[in-house]
Amino acid sequence: MANRSSILSYVSFSVFMLLFANLTYSESAKEMNLHVRRNHINMNMKKSTFTTSIDGMYSQNDFSSTRNMTNVKHKRHVRNRLQVKSKRRQVRDVASNPVDVATQDSECRIPDQQMAALSNSKHTSFYMFNDSNFNLAMIWTGTDGKELMALSTMEYTFFSEQSQLWISKDFGRSFVNINHRIRGAVIKAKDGVFKSSIDPQRVILVSYMEDQDMSQTRVYVTLNGGETFDESILPFYLDGAIVFHSTATNMLLAHSPYQQFKLWVSDDFGIHWRDVQSNVMSYSWGTKEMEPGALFVLVSSGTDKDKTGSGTRKLLRSTDYGKTFLAIKMNVYSFGVQGKFVFAAVDGGKGDNGRILYVSKDDGKTWSPTQLPVVTSDRFFSVLDMNEGMLFMHVDDEGDTGSGTLYTSDADGIVFSVSLKKHLFAEGSATTDFYRVASMRGVYMASQVGDDLSIHTNITFDRGGIWHPVKAPKGSKCKNSATSCSLQIHNRYSQIKGVNAPSSPLSQSSAVGLILAHGNVADALETHPPDVFISNDGGYNWTKALSGPHHYTVTNHGGLLLAISAEQDVTNTIKFSYDEGHCWNEYKFCDEPFSITGLLPEPSTNSLNVSIWGFGSEDRRWRIVTIDFSAVLKDECTEKDFDEWVPHLSNERRGCLLGLNETFERVKPDSLCRLNYAHEPKAKQSNPCSCTKDDYECDFGFSRKGESKECKVSADVDPSHLDICINGNEEKINTWGYRKIPGDMCVNGFQPVRSMDTLQQQCTSGLESNLSVEQLDGHQVKTWTIVMILLAVAFFSGILVFLLYRHNKLPCTRPSLASYRYSQLSDGDNLDKMIDLESHPTYHDSSDEVSTAYSIVQNIVGVFKPI
Repeated sequence: MANRSSILSYVSFSVFMLLFANLTYSESAKEMNLHVRRNHINMNMKKSTFTTSIDGMYSQNDFSSTRNMTNVKHKRHVRNRLQVKSKRRQVRDVASNPVDVATQDSECRIPDQQMAALSNSKHTSFYMFNDSNFNLAMIWTGTDGKELMALSTMEYTFFSEQSQLWISKDFGRSFVNINHRIRGAVIKAKDGVFKSSIDPQRVILVSYMEDQDMSQTRVYVTLNGGETFDESILPFYLDGAIVFHSTATNMLLAHSPYQQFKLWVSDDFGIHWRDVQSNVMSYSWGTKEMEPGALFVLVSSGTDKDKTGSGTRKLLRSTDYGKTFLAIKMNVYSFGVQGKFVFAAVDGGKGDNGRILYVSKDDGKTWSPTQLPVVTSDRFFSVLDMNEGMLFMHVDDEGDTGSGTLYTSDADGIVFSVSLKKHLFAEGSATTDFYRVASMRGVYMASQVGDDLSIHTNITFDRGGIWHPVKAPKGSKCKNSATSCSLQIHNRYSQIKGVNAPSSPLSQSSAVGLILAHGNVADALETHPPDVFISNDGGYNWTKALSGPHHYTVTNHGGLLLAISAEQDVTNTIKFSYDEGHCWNEYKFCDEPFSITGLLPEPSTNSLNVSIWGFGSEDRRWRIVTIDFSAVLKDECTEKDFDEWVPHLSNERRGCLLGLNETFERVKPDSLCRLNYAHEPKAKQSNPCSCTKDDYECDFGFSRKGESKECKVSADVDPSHLDICINGNEEKINTWGYRKIPGDMCVNGFQPVRSMDTLQQQCTSGLESNLSVEQLDGHQVKTWTIVMILLAVAFFSGILVFLLYRHNKLPCTRPSLASYRYSQLSDGDNLDKMIDLESHPTYHDSSDEVSTAYSIVQNIVGVFKPI
């Protein structure tokens, strides 16, 4: 009875503390007007740069429930449409059609001697943990792939079971429990493990306080891969991610919503912390292209209310890791940092809740408005990719459509061109199928919503210039022969809708031209279990490699493909291919089948070691099988095993893309060999091409019609008024309608003229307050002398602005800025038409969500939403 009373008391206390914490948090958020809205700016950088680098995160609960639900649905042949957001997007479920599958005959079999060697204990090992906690995180900690840590956790609504910490020094063949090194602490299941993006041996574990104290956090820090841990109690409650600096190993950021929304900085990898700002809404380290100590922080002043009732929002910049700050932009509702660019969504100042996206490429010293639509409060921007000096930007459409327009930028990030309309972006779940193919330059894939609300996959080979349907494998047919067929690729959207596609599209820069993806051959995405397709030429041509859904991965620079079927609840068989998916062999890696949760190669892509993680269907204990495929690929590749390959050879320019014709060396598909660890896939030859109109996109105010390569002035655009504001000056564009695609390296050939003449006219946009020159030392403002000078300047400036306004001579506030149509790269189909801003309401980006800019770990490169 005493035990029961103590348990009930503990439960009651926990519920009370949870409700109290939520109430306190809600009141604080309300005070700052930081309630969550969907119209926020959110930018997610590459995982290796800013976020935790957990190599595997598995859950028995999630895995079992998802697998069972998916299997039941497909066994019953339910053909319902997948719908989200008022039935705006649909994925149809129809019967799959037979397609030629990659060869699996006797000619593909590995010699019996090598298969026998693979089953030897030297090459295949099995380990069972004495651990059945539901969640497992796996972290590679060694530079050579031998060392790894495994952390298991189990959490209920109000309780947490004992977590277990394990370490291995032999590629996962055996493990030792090291719970005593962290004093038996209970590590959080969510946001409990953080690994340095620079040094894999540096790991931080976040544990609960024994007394449920909401004002402190206990962490355990290792600098040597788990050999030793230092314990530290933080002076704040850590709720969310620890953000690592991209180059400074010891510099960390953390946010504390329970202590005045403070931002904290550590300069010794998490042992000691100092608070640098309060009322912080979002924050970000600068990038590698910026000053080493660059830190950007968006703060809200609770005392200085604006007309919406919320505090004045300032974007601050520090160049000394948060010791001093300078206000660089006022009335900012959200911001994002990527590459050399800083973006800020700023109040339009017209009282219509409009937000304008500004960009700076000098760390916030000067700003220019982007030539993108103004957004309203229910819409958002998203920066999806920045490579080779250009941006892909998604702008949400009006209404709750779940789609928008995909734009590409010039090299300055100011002038944008329409690339793809009705681009799928399930904003409610921050999900997009946009995917950059890492194995070949210039290739991207994206999903587009059709007129009938079905979803179609498109691919571009010239960085968004022209989008095409993905070519179906040779010999494939649609169920409806009257309908044109293409390959539809399943990605993140399909996964959140319950389609059994356990692996997203996969490509690696080290495996040149290779892409693996789940898909179906049809006129639109379907919900039945997909098959695995492979392209070895960067997406121009595809082959069906495996029937049904699989977990898959790539190693040995693409020389070894691995797959495990995901159709059954349990399995003990792995499939592997050494020839880019043409031939597949099966290997039974253990006697007892178990539920597979992960297929994980070593971090080094040239390794031949792979780990298979899972748990028993009855005892729920975790298992790991480690396989060394050097028994199969035992001979090292020699010169005779390589062949020359030219990317984009299928295009009409015979391999020229973005001004270059490159030649790579690749292993011949029929060579049963392994690549040397020191092998680096670099272009053997790289020759510039002669320029053609394919190397140019249409300039601001121009567009292409249909298949034409000619850029013509867009309808209703007056060429004499093609002016934009750049760095505080109005720039008049003199153009023939073309600008070279950023990063294009062509020479000679077609050379249109494009220049800008600076007008002797100051750009006072009138759309938002000018930059503040307020210098902050910690939290202190400058002296009253500067304030008085600023007031005097503002007074006389106000008179001047008023006079200019009365005479309609205020620069850069002309109606033409809001009535421009935006040039597009191609009008290839009937969906790609010009946006008439006069018929679209202006548009806004304001979010009051308290979150860090990089707190969500995702595979897409960046999502940037207006607050």
